[in-house]
Amino acid sequence: MAAVASGSVTLGQESGGQGLESMRLSEVGHVVSEWRLGLLIAGTVLVIVMLWAGDAIRPGSMKRAGLRNVKPLPASVWFLSGCIVFLAPSLVAAPLSTMEFLVGQSPDSLRSIAIVQGIAYLAGIAVALGLVTMASKAAGQSGLKLHWVDAAVGLGLLLLVFPIVLLAGDLAQLVHVQLASGESVDRIAHPLLRMMVENKGNPWTWVLIASAVIGAPIVEEAVYRGFLQSGILRMTGHVWISLIVSAAVFGTVHAIGPSESASPWYAAVQVGVLGLACGAAFERTKRLSVPIAMHAAFNAVNVGVAMWGSQ
Repeated sequence: MAAVASGSVTLGQESGGQGLESMRLSEVGHVVSEWRLGLLIAGTVLVIVMLWAGDAIRPGSMKRAGLRNVKPLPASVWFLSGCIVFLAPSLVAAPLSTMEFLVGQSPDSLRSIAIVQGIAYLAGIAVALGLVTMASKAAGQSGLKLHWVDAAVGLGLLLLVFPIVLLAGDLAQLVHVQLASGESVDRIAHPLLRMMVENKGNPWTWVLIASAVIGAPIVEEAVYRGFLQSGILRMTGHVWISLIVSAAVFGTVHAIGPSESASPWYAAVQVGVLGLACGAAFERTKRLSVPIAMHAAFNAVNVGVAMWGSQ
């Protein structure tokens, strides 16, 4: 270790201090990693205090800010619309995966998976945007209108709640380690994310990245926030019930299914907390494009950290 540090200093003296700067950055990274849990707890407490002071999470705060009007459509229509969007990518992917001229001789190859997933998400986006547009015309005050300017709002809100989301994931990992008698957790929890990391030099990887950063947020936010959360709100009339139930379903769905697409339960906990934050942002801003932007930014950070961290 001492020899490596000495070599870094020498390199820094010969190349304008770049080696010394890298060494200092690595030391900072080590300190942050060592104090990560404490920093996240402090950040979470600070964010909660800010949200409480701003009357964002106090009892009755949602009603005081005004509720979205989901009454023009019955709960069954909201739920059915969500089911259609949820099933659309799978219904498209199933026949595509059997077309040999499209996927070739190896359906499990990166190229085949990227083609099928890319086309399936395009179909899901088309269905989601179509149903969202129709629902927004029928229920004009339901918050389903999309605005490009909400991207900045979504990014800002994600940065605000990021300590809470990260802390939830870290605590779930600690519980998993204790329950599994010290079994380590997988740094890259999602199978498709692992595939991206293992194939960084392959151009088809960019199709998977686009699906994760653009396709999944649009489709999933339409399903879980736009339709499921609205349907539960229409059925119960209680905002927090709709937030908690839709977030729980959102996290659970990510933990079930085939092993090549499901996340471990401790990663699904973090996804559920993200869903709760996205749902709350949707109710407060009454703009579906805000949680879409939050979800897209979260996925982009995950992909970026995984790809950069594997260097």
